[in-house]
Amino acid sequence: MEYSKRTMDIVDILLNQDSYISIAKLAEELNISKRTIFRDMEEIEALVAQQQMKLHKKSKLGIKIEADPHQIEAFRQFSQSHKNVHFTQEERLNQIIIELLRSREPRKFFFFSTLLNVSDATISYDMDKIEPWFEERNISLIRKPGYGVFLKGKEIDFRKAIVDFLYQNYEHQDLVSLIDNTSHFVETVMDREISMKVSRILSQYEDYLANRLTDQSYMGLMIHLSIAVQRILRGESIVMNPEVLTPLKSDVQFKMAQDIGFDIEKVFGIRFPEDELGYITMHLKGSKLKTGALIDQQDLIISNFELSRLASGMIHKFKELSGYDLREDEKLLIGLVSHLRPALTRIKLSLDIRNPLLEKIEEMYPEIFKMSMIASELITKQFSVVIPREEVGYVAMHFGAAIERYVKLQNIEKRIRTGVVCSSGIGTSSLLYSRLVKLFPRLEVVGQFSREDVYSEKIEQNELELLITTISLDKSKLPSIQVNPLLMSEDIERIKQVISILSSNVKPYKEQSDVVKKAEPVVTDIEKVKRIHGLTDSFLIIENSFKLYDNVRAKSIDHLIKAISESATPDHKTRKVLQTALIEREKLGSTVLQGEGIVLIHGKTSVIKNMSFTIWRLEKPLYVGLEKRREKIIAAVVMLIPADLSKEQMETMSVLSKALIEETEFIEFIKTADEVKLFDYVKTIMHKWLSKQLKAGGAL
Repeated sequence: MEYSKRTMDIVDILLNQDSYISIAKLAEELNISKRTIFRDMEEIEALVAQQQMKLHKKSKLGIKIEADPHQIEAFRQFSQSHKNVHFTQEERLNQIIIELLRSREPRKFFFFSTLLNVSDATISYDMDKIEPWFEERNISLIRKPGYGVFLKGKEIDFRKAIVDFLYQNYEHQDLVSLIDNTSHFVETVMDREISMKVSRILSQYEDYLANRLTDQSYMGLMIHLSIAVQRILRGESIVMNPEVLTPLKSDVQFKMAQDIGFDIEKVFGIRFPEDELGYITMHLKGSKLKTGALIDQQDLIISNFELSRLASGMIHKFKELSGYDLREDEKLLIGLVSHLRPALTRIKLSLDIRNPLLEKIEEMYPEIFKMSMIASELITKQFSVVIPREEVGYVAMHFGAAIERYVKLQNIEKRIRTGVVCSSGIGTSSLLYSRLVKLFPRLEVVGQFSREDVYSEKIEQNELELLITTISLDKSKLPSIQVNPLLMSEDIERIKQVISILSSNVKPYKEQSDVVKKAEPVVTDIEKVKRIHGLTDSFLIIENSFKLYDNVRAKSIDHLIKAISESATPDHKTRKVLQTALIEREKLGSTVLQGEGIVLIHGKTSVIKNMSFTIWRLEKPLYVGLEKRREKIIAAVVMLIPADLSKEQMETMSVLSKALIEETEFIEFIKTADEVKLFDYVKTIMHKWLSKQLKAGGAL
C-alpha cells in the first residue's frame, strides 16, 4: 500500500511523543486542519498496523503509538526508502485547484508535474477530475496544447469558488485559527496580512456587527472582504446588475457597507466601487443574526409581521404532521423568525447557502427533516422561492430542539452544574442543550453561554463545574469538553467518562441544592401578586385607551402618522416628537400583514405617557412597498408605548401582537366589526391570557 507523505509525518511525530497528543496539536504542528487528520486516520491506522505497532486513542487526551525500539527503527528505514512518496490524489487535486484559482497566467502541465512529482499523464487525469468542480461554479477549465491550462469565468464566480474551497477543506473554527496563525495553505488563496487588516477594520464596528451577527456570519464577512480586497489589488473588478444594485443603495445596510468601504479605501489605498458595496450589503442582509437581534423592545415580538405569521403557520403545519403542539414554545417562534429573514434574503439574492451539518441531520432525524420540508412549503407558497435542502436542515434543527424541550417531562436530581458554549445559531445550540438534558440526567444544564461569557464573571456567577462546548476554549479555567453540535456517539462516551470522574468529587446533595437556590432566585408570593397586579393594570390601560377610528382620510402613510400623532399628544411640540419617531420607524420598513390589507404602526417615545392600542380604518386604500410587491392597505393597527414601559406592560402588548399573528378571526374583526364587537374581542384576548396567569399563580 502507498502512503502519503503527510501520513508518514504524522506517524513520525507520534513516535517522538512519550504521551498522548491531541488532534488539535497535531494539526497545528503540520499546519493542516483537524478534519484532514480525521480523514487520514484510516491510512494512519493501516501504516501503524503494517509496521506491527499499536495505535491508542483516548477521548480528551488524543492518540499515541506504542512501539519498541526495533519497531521504531524498522519504521525509520521504511520511511527513508519512501522519501519520494507521492501526494495522495486528494492532495494533488486540492493543490491544482489552489494554483489555478490564484494564477492569472496559464500553467503548463510541466509546472504541475514538477510541483507534485507525478507524470504529465497523471496531471491530465487530475484535470479531468477537477473540471466538474469548476463547472459547478460556472467556471471553465481551458486546456490549450503548447499554451497551458487556465480558468475562464466571471469575477463573482471566482470569489465564490475561493470561499467554497476554504469551507470544503476547513471547519469554521479551523478557519478562525488558521487566519489568526500563519498558514501557507490558506495564504495561497487568501493573503494573511490583508485578512488581519480587514479584521482590524471590522473591529471598529464591533458594537453593530459582532454583537449582531453570529460568529460564523462575522467570519464569512471577513473572508468576503479579504478576498474582495485581494482581487481589487490584482486589478480584478466585479460588476453588479443595476436592477439589483439600485434598490440595495436605499437599504439601511448600504450605509454600513459605505462606512466599511471608506475605511478599506483608507487602509489599502484603493478605490472600493459601488458594485463592491452592493455585494457587502447583500452579505449583511443575508447573514444569520444572533438570537433576538431582529426583535427589540420597540418592535415587540413582531419586528416583521409577515415572517411571524409565516413561522406561526409552519408551527401549526408541523403539529398536523407530528402531533406535537409547539405553539406555546416562544423559543421556537423567535428562533424561526430570526432565521427566516436572512434565509429568505440569501435565497432571493442567490447567495451561497452552507449547512455543514445537513448530512448528519438527515441521517439522525429523518422524520423531523421530512416534516420540516413539508412545513417549509409554506415559505415557497408565500414568497415563490425554491427552498434548498440546506435551509430545510436549519428549520429541522429548530423543530428538533423544540420537540426535545416538549418531551422533557422527567425531573431527575442533577448534580454537576454545566454550561453549554456555542457560537452558531440558536437551532444548533438549543438542540445540543436539549440533547444534553435528555441524555445526561446527572447534569444540571444551567444555560447557554458565549466565548466572551466564559472569560467574564458570568460563568463564576453561575457557579459552574463543567463546560460542554462546540468551539475551542483555550483559556477556560473550568473543565471543558469540545463536541460536535449534533453530539456524536464518541462525544457521548467522552461526556460519560467526565461525569464519572466529576461525580466522584461532587458536593453532597444538600450543598448542591444550596448552590441551585443561589443561582435560581425564588419568585416570592409578593412578587407573584405584584406581577398579576401589573398585568391587570396594563389591561385596564389598554381597555381605557382602545378606540376605533373609521373612514380616516389619508393620502399616504406619513399623512396617516401625522393624524395619529395629533390624536395621541396634547401639544405641537410632543406631537412633532411622536410623528418623527413613527416616521423614522417606518423608514426601516413597513410592518404589513401580507394579503390582509393591514399595517402595524408602532413606536416607543418619552412623549407618550401611557401605552395605547387603537384601530384606524381608511376611507380610501393606501399602497406601500415596491412595484413588484405593493400592498393595498385598508386599516392600521396602532401600538404606542412610553419609553419607561414596565415588564408587565410589554407582556400585555406582546399578547395582542401574538393574537394578530395567530388568530385570523381577530384580523377579520379589525377589518369589518363595529367598535363594540371589536372592543369585546380585544378584552376576550386579554382576559383569556390573564386567567391563564392566575391559574399559574402569577409565576413567570
